[in-house]
Amino acid sequence: MKMQIAEELKSACTKVVETRNTSCLYKFKEHVEKCVQEKKIENRDLIIECVLKLSGLIPSKLLGQLLSKAIYLKDSELCFILIENFQLIDEVHAVDFIKFLLSGIEFKEDEFSKLPLDIEHKLDILFEKKFDYHLLSAELKRLSSNEFILCLQYLQNNVKKAFQENLQNNQETNEIEKMETNQKTISPNILQITDLFSCFVDAHFTHITLSSKSQEIIADVLQLIENQLDIFFDLISIDSLIKEIKQNKDFQIKNTNHISDYFIEVLKIE
Repeated sequence: MKMQIAEELKSACTKVVETRNTSCLYKFKEHVEKCVQEKKIENRDLIIECVLKLSGLIPSKLLGQLLSKAIYLKDSELCFILIENFQLIDEVHAVDFIKFLLSGIEFKEDEFSKLPLDIEHKLDILFEKKFDYHLLSAELKRLSSNEFILCLQYLQNNVKKAFQENLQNNQETNEIEKMETNQKTISPNILQITDLFSCFVDAHFTHITLSSKSQEIIADVLQLIENQLDIFFDLISIDSLIKEIKQNKDFQIKNTNHISDYFIEVLKIE
């Protein structure tokens, strides 16, 4: 019986790869669910092999039962492979995964404190996905106070990292180093991070009012963003002023030695 289910699973996976057909996807789902037992997952390695082959084709709602069982069994490898290779992730599954990742980790009152690198990497993969932030905000209410602050701290560190990387990229002069800098691992961009930050804040207003540390983190992130905006608007005002000067004929003066024209260069920060 076990061998038969494995063969059916392989066949269903192959048909999805060949046809990209929705009905074949649901057939694959049926065979996967036959492998989900009360205390174990049959044909686990074969399922992983199939999920990797079908990367980017399966939404999480199709294999939600498998993900829930993997979380229940504390199978972190299978959980992460599913999250990494799902085409779309339902908000309820995203929060289930967050809670699973952060279980057993306690927040530390330390400004330099960070999550373990492997946990950060997995959150990077998760938050790089697209979500309906209204639905996500509703699901985030299920996070405990400790989980909420850990996520805030993760987002705070990512805001700092994003601004630092942008500054380094602008200061880079060596072409080889530029190429190396551009080879980055998958992670949410600054717009996704700020959207997520707003989402978490909306979901946990009560936690914020009761936690001084949450207030400190939020104030720090807002100050970082405000500083960046101030620099951006200052540059825009300088740029427009220089354009006006260059268009004004009164400033197009030759020097007395006729060596060259006076000129102003506009530096563009990309």
